[in-house]
Amino acid sequence: MRKFISLILSLVMCFAMALPAFAAQSTNVASEQLDAVEEALYGTKQANSMMERCESLEYDLYGEAYTERNILERIQTVYSYVCGDGNGNGSFMQRLNAVDSRFNAELTKGPAKTRIETLENNIYGASQEGTLKERMENLVGVTYEEGEIPTRSVVLPKDSLVKIEFTEALSSKEAQAGDEVSFVVADNLYVNDVLVIAKGAKGEATIAKVVQPRSFGRDARIDVNFSHVYAVDSGKVPVYIGKLAKQEAKTAAGAGAATIGGMVVLGPIGAVGGAFVKGQSLVIPEGSTTYVQVTSDTTVEGIVYQEASASADAE
Repeated sequence: MRKFISLILSLVMCFAMALPAFAAQSTNVASEQLDAVEEALYGTKQANSMMERCESLEYDLYGEAYTERNILERIQTVYSYVCGDGNGNGSFMQRLNAVDSRFNAELTKGPAKTRIETLENNIYGASQEGTLKERMENLVGVTYEEGEIPTRSVVLPKDSLVKIEFTEALSSKEAQAGDEVSFVVADNLYVNDVLVIAKGAKGEATIAKVVQPRSFGRDARIDVNFSHVYAVDSGKVPVYIGKLAKQEAKTAAGAGAATIGGMVVLGPIGAVGGAFVKGQSLVIPEGSTTYVQVTSDTTVEGIVYQEASASADAE
């Protein structure tokens, strides 16, 4: 009996010791979800308490705060609505991407709130009143028949090529390992008649290494670690510099183009000599383009290109 009681006490103590770690893990997840939602909507993380941040998001999105629920549930609900729940349900960001890509043929710059205002000004002539959810549904209603966005789950195959454009200049004189690299997708990418990655979609990459010009004519070099680009459903599509991407870039760029870690980069029209001079510093101008390729088969809840679908039905 004493052994049994001792065992029970030991289990209780272990559970009690594990609770703080479990709570910390949950808080970290919730904090990351709040960060993701705020960056998607506003372009930056807020500095208040988690409770205040969640209430602010709820008021902006729905016009009220759901204080009867616990904070972790509320954060999860907001995150699923804005960024998606992974079950193919149309998220706020997917719906915004669908309107943006159909109306502008690409994703406009800026966080979601700014993009909504830009769309409203272009469509109505002025920003509209109401919650972000109401304003979004109004935009969907005037862009798609019966307010229904046609979506389909498709697989973006491994090694699919993605054309990208650098939105800030890169210089071997200034760049340092760990710096973020700013770029966007340069062209729409489809799987048959389904849009999976929209022109203007952001990507994430960091500088892995910078090699300065050295003696014996050895050139400066910038190695970039490409991580992913964002699909139309806001999911991450992993990308990297592979052989196919290098070859496509070489074919597009031709001789005399700049290189990043062995990858060819085509400078914009008017760039001097592709900006790469042997034995000198490397500068990749803003607007330069190149290619990356998809690391593995990736499922995307894409947006059906309606004109293509209509043509197929007619046949």
